[in-house]
Amino acid sequence: MLLIFPPVAKPCEPPAGVALLSSALKSHGLPCTVYDASVEGLMYLIESVVDARDSWSLRALKNRDSILSDLKSFDLYTNVDRYHQRVYDLNKLLSISVDQTRFKISLSDYSDNQLSCVDSQDLLKSAASFEENPFFSFFEQKIRPQILASNSEYIGISLCYLNQALVSFALAGWIKKNFKDKKIIMGGGLISSWMARPGFGDKRNNPFSDLIDLMIKGEGEQPLLALLGVAGTIRKHYVPDYEFAKNHRYLAPGTILPFRASIGCYWSKCRFCPEKAETRPYSTKSAAMVLADLKTMNQLYSPKVVHFIDNAITPAFLRQLSKTQLGFKWYGFVRFERQFLSLDFCHDLKKSGCEMLKLGLESGDQAVLDKMNKGTDLGVVAKTLKNLKKAGILTYVYLLFGTSFEDEAAACKTLEYIQVHKANIDYLNLAVFNLPKFSEDADDLETHEFYHGDLSLYLNFVHPRGWERRKVKVFLDKKFKKQLAIGSEFRKNPAYFSSNHAMFFNRLEDKK
Repeated sequence: MLLIFPPVAKPCEPPAGVALLSSALKSHGLPCTVYDASVEGLMYLIESVVDARDSWSLRALKNRDSILSDLKSFDLYTNVDRYHQRVYDLNKLLSISVDQTRFKISLSDYSDNQLSCVDSQDLLKSAASFEENPFFSFFEQKIRPQILASNSEYIGISLCYLNQALVSFALAGWIKKNFKDKKIIMGGGLISSWMARPGFGDKRNNPFSDLIDLMIKGEGEQPLLALLGVAGTIRKHYVPDYEFAKNHRYLAPGTILPFRASIGCYWSKCRFCPEKAETRPYSTKSAAMVLADLKTMNQLYSPKVVHFIDNAITPAFLRQLSKTQLGFKWYGFVRFERQFLSLDFCHDLKKSGCEMLKLGLESGDQAVLDKMNKGTDLGVVAKTLKNLKKAGILTYVYLLFGTSFEDEAAACKTLEYIQVHKANIDYLNLAVFNLPKFSEDADDLETHEFYHGDLSLYLNFVHPRGWERRKVKVFLDKKFKKQLAIGSEFRKNPAYFSSNHAMFFNRLEDKK
């Protein structure tokens, strides 16, 4: 089977979902080829630029090879200003590789001003007009040989992010037109979210049934194995197969491999969370089994970094990690659990290879956190941040503004809290809340469409306290960011790559 991960996703690490699918198929003797068309497609566009008109583009074009080389060297990550110059130059080349009057593309984003990625009819138009897509020549020159080399009647497309949607459907339309004997399977995180919508899924309510032969919701291993004739008891876990990643050109100083120890969220109570609205069941494996899988993956691929992509790493698994020397650096998302109150525990995590933790604080107002069902105590947060700083573990803290539980006074409390504890926070990520379309809270609010399109996953709403999006954005720009900038030592978030590159600024080059 041929599995394709389409553009556009950040080109710094391989996709995790297709690695598991490949492992499942190969474990049952079924041949599988994975092609990361995202990183290769972006490289194709960057390398297609042969002419430049303005001074910025000329500089970027002249230095293209050295930029690509630098992004793979630890030396670049010792100088944040030079890093950003190189990233912005590379992104400039990418942006001018397409028709800028219609398309906007970056190292982390893609849009078309004529078509919406959340409108099913526009996605079908993208499929029908695939020759207009800026990746069309990439399809012809790079993906065509992959399909011709595959003996399978099935081609899988892994659609995980909105940034991939229009290109994914253009790719599907191109395959349908040029390879009539092939059947298209589409799965991935975004497909699962769409299929979780009420009424979506059967042929009558599936707008893509004439284009996509099979759509898979959730984990795809067992549906694919059943489709390919594997009967009987099927193993439910597999060590990700990253053999394909050796053939791709990821922009990172060393191999980063994503790894998921659990599915869903063990807390699963936050009222603002979109996954809660999808009622995705939580499942995990034993810590011993996960550690065994990690050791196998380390032996096979020798990653420099493992990126845990769990919604949140469980306390039980964190305890096991703290007792294990893994042989690689790692980072991931965690909740503010009480185990971080132990400085010894934080030091043990550091010894295990932990370089950075991502933490969803959301608010610095305890009343707001309680209404969110966040399960977070601000006293625990303060001690956690202090201990992680002492242990040498970077913190990437997420804040969420504009929920129905917050008003401007509460937002000001968040500002005050961050000002008090800013010495113990390395990175800040600020987001404005989008209301999940099918959440329980949506029923209690006056709502209207956020994006126009039948596949939109979010709603805008009339804030019960008058704390509208416009006011939130003004507050963040005019007050929050300005006040924090005074005497602040927050690290600058890596452009386009954000948390995916952030840990490399923890002087990893001294720890090779």
